[in-house]
Order: sequence, then C-alpha cells, then structure tokens
Amino acid sequence: MGGPVFKLLFLHAAYNYNRARFFMLRKWLGDRAKFGAGADVWADCFRMKGQGVVEIGPGCAVERGPFPFAVELERGSLLKIGQNTWVRGKYRPNVITCFEDARVEIGEDSLLNGTIISSRRNITIGRSAALSWNTTIIDSDLHQMDSDSPIRSAAVTIGDFVMIGTGATVLPGVNIGAHSVIGAGSVVREDVPSHVVAAGNPARVLREIGARTDCL
Repeated sequence: MGGPVFKLLFLHAAYNYNRARFFMLRKWLGDRAKFGAGADVWADCFRMKGQGVVEIGPGCAVERGPFPFAVELERGSLLKIGQNTWVRGKYRPNVITCFEDARVEIGEDSLLNGTIISSRRNITIGRSAALSWNTTIIDSDLHQMDSDSPIRSAAVTIGDFVMIGTGATVLPGVNIGAHSVIGAGSVVREDVPSHVVAAGNPARVLREIGARTDCL
C-alpha cells in the first residue's frame, strides 16, 4: 500500500467523487451560478448562499484545501471571475460578500489566496492580480459612523498585475494603478499610482518599479 498504483487509484476515485459532487452542486445552484468550460471546482470547498449570481470563467480553479471559498450574494448582485483565475484555500478561506445590487469583478489569470472582499457598490480587480492571505478589500464602511450618517461607500479599482501582500487592507474609494505592489500589513486609504511599491499605515509610495508582466 502507498505505492504508485495505490496513489493512482486514490486520485482516480477522488476525481470521480468530485465530478459527482460538482454535478449535484450545479443542479442545486441552477441559474445562480454559471461555470465556464474547463472550470475545475472542488465542490466541497465552494459554498454559496443568497440570490445573486456568480460567473466563474473558463479554466478557473477552486482548489481542494482545508479552507473554503465562501460566497454570499444578495439579490441583484453579481460576482464575475475571469478565466484561468485560481482560488486557493491553503492558508485562509476566501470570502466574498456582495450586498444588494453590488458587483465584484476579478480579471483573468488572477490569484485569490485567502482574501476577504466585501462590496456594497463596485469592486473591480484587474487581470493577473495576486491577493495574499488575510488581505481585505472593502468599498464601504460596513456600518454607520453615527446615528445621523448613512453608510459611506465608494467604488474600488485595482489595476492589472497588482500584488497585495498578506494582511493588507484596501479601503473604500481607492484606486491602485497597474503593476504596483502593496506591502504586507498596509492600510491603503488613498490612491496608489502605477508602477510603485507602497507600504505602511497609511500606505505611502516607497519607490518606483518596472513592469510585472512576467512576475509570479
């Protein structure tokens, strides 16, 4: 036991098990979830509630791991994940919440590696973005600051080829330019230009960098 033949049999059984579970998941979700061709979703790690819609693009992967990909979408909301994006649950769960009529769009070839995203309005993440574990992106204050004030919200935009380090927080109304890197533990409350490294609380530009087109 434990040799290559056993491992091959185990992988084959796991593959068939997930195919059956994924089939049942798609039937249960119905029109609330659309999966592109070749989407590889480990069904036991994908959890969805609410009446919104999720679109998972072709070639996307929700990997098998200790932590789930949990999605809560209120009525009229949309979560759109571009093709070949990888959702990894090795270190922390990925959690995306869309309130009523909100929209979250994640570009193709991106990586979610234990990220929390909460949207009341609109969050757009470009292609080939890399979001590390314990990162948080919000486009609202989530609660009122006082009894006489409404909940403040403002759209967030994160450009192509952006990397956000572990434990960083992106606050409402922020725009992060393409090819920029946000350091671990940073709190981003103002816009960050393209092609820079920014870090700190509040995040400040530290230096300029070149293109990240071929970065892992």
